[in-house]
Amino acid sequence: METIVLGTILGTWASFIVSLVAKQLVAWPFVVAFIVTLAFGQSKRSKSSSWLFYLTVLGWGTFLVKLFSQMLVIRPDGIWAGGSNVWGDWAGHMGYIANWLYGSNWPPQNPWYAGIRLSYPFLFDFTSAILVKLGLSVPWSLQLPGIIFGLAIVVLLFRLAEKITQSAVAASIAVSIFMLSGGLGFLWINQGLKELTHSYEHNIQWVNFIISEMVPQRGILIGLAAALAVFLLWIEPKPRRYLVSGVVAGLIPFFHAHTFLMLSFVSGCLFLFKPKRIWWYFFIPAAVLALPQFAYFLPQISGGTSGFMHWQLGWAAHVQHDNWVWFWVKNIGLMTILIPLFLIQAYFKNRRLFWLYQPFLLIFVACNLWIFQPWENDNSKLLRFWYLASSILVGWGLARFAKSGWRQKGVAAIALVLITFSGAYDAGSWLDFDKNKLLLWSQSDIQLGEQIKQLTPLTAVFLTNDNHNHWVVDLAGRKIVLGFRGWLWSWGINYSQREADVRKMFTGDIQTLQLLNQYGIDYVIIGPGEKSNFDANEKYYLTHYPLLLDRGGQKIFDVHRQIDGR
Repeated sequence: METIVLGTILGTWASFIVSLVAKQLVAWPFVVAFIVTLAFGQSKRSKSSSWLFYLTVLGWGTFLVKLFSQMLVIRPDGIWAGGSNVWGDWAGHMGYIANWLYGSNWPPQNPWYAGIRLSYPFLFDFTSAILVKLGLSVPWSLQLPGIIFGLAIVVLLFRLAEKITQSAVAASIAVSIFMLSGGLGFLWINQGLKELTHSYEHNIQWVNFIISEMVPQRGILIGLAAALAVFLLWIEPKPRRYLVSGVVAGLIPFFHAHTFLMLSFVSGCLFLFKPKRIWWYFFIPAAVLALPQFAYFLPQISGGTSGFMHWQLGWAAHVQHDNWVWFWVKNIGLMTILIPLFLIQAYFKNRRLFWLYQPFLLIFVACNLWIFQPWENDNSKLLRFWYLASSILVGWGLARFAKSGWRQKGVAAIALVLITFSGAYDAGSWLDFDKNKLLLWSQSDIQLGEQIKQLTPLTAVFLTNDNHNHWVVDLAGRKIVLGFRGWLWSWGINYSQREADVRKMFTGDIQTLQLLNQYGIDYVIIGPGEKSNFDANEKYYLTHYPLLLDRGGQKIFDVHRQIDGR
């Protein structure tokens, strides 16, 4: 699995660099780099012959195939998402993919905020664009990587936990705890909660990993798999393994920046705990490769919205004015007792595990003192690594306790059920497509997208409504001036001036012509959304600009020239 992870990272980077030079999507470097990595990679196979390993992989593999295969479904009436978080997040990912496939986005601009660089970890979406170029359908370009890297997380986590704990039972428990993360939401199951791991009313914010991050957010799939591969490489202190781990870490920021931040912090702590020269084989390549990527991200972080990062005690406990302890008890349940209990035991019985856990405990503390992005929920991208380490710790503790006798086995089994019930309930509920499906794009949207691809230049910029799943971006691969404002804020973009200008252009303000030229706008769409959200003045555009297309209640105006010839 490590070679698949490394091959995907190297292949995507190779294709991206060649495409950047060629100013068009080029897929063959991915194929070459991936095949070479598989051919020459010397990743050792797991020595585990435990039936638990095969049962765990088979069980989770079956679940992941069923889950991901229904996350983006094409039907006669449109394209449907298999869950609310997919409906929300995959529209954004589709926009990046479509702009590489159907538009011309070199160097990459933010398709939801035309004119600025794409300062978002986008390379896993570029991987999907490559897969489409190689012949995969668009839905499967998102779904297949989900299956492969979801299974990679299961396999690599099992192997890592087994190596640290010397127990296949502990490894299997760790996988279950991590994948089925949840808390005490089941206590309110009779109150009509749709999700037991997410409730604003009860301030349950630790949403199950599968439905909150693994499926919808995409980047953490390859980020977490890469982190697990790095951890496995660190176990054997050999220069070549640390060098490879440094390359993997150094290439990951454009896929998932939080993974690199976590690896940097954890490696630094482990170095301070026990300084060894071998760590420099990791630090040097990781720093050399990652620093240019963070230099690319820096202008948006430093020059965007105020308070991109800020002090906030208790993470999300303030939402319902909870005290910290009760907040975490509700959100992770029995883990609040078992983590400190087994950490104390580890100090006496497994000192290696005790010290390996310390950097992740510090991550937990930091995320309860500091918000690292404008949206506080994004702290979960770092907290997820703390919970991964906690899963291994608690897996070790429960497996050790269960060895004492049948009664202890029963108690350990009950504890595991209590830890995972809420998460299992939520993850399992996503298997019901008909219950969870939401329409992403109608058949009319699809037809409009096809027409716009034929009628407009690849680099065209549109003035539109700001809905998160706008077909111009997602289906036609064109850029828009002002996309979904919730995303823009979470990315640290100060869009207030542009928002004001968009309102002026839609209403036909005296500055409209100047602003259209200023933002490089080629086409203006006026439909129900534009009229409702921006008071769009359809009459102004009908009298000033030629109509390119009128379909599905949406009028598209060509603003290159006015009707009077000016």
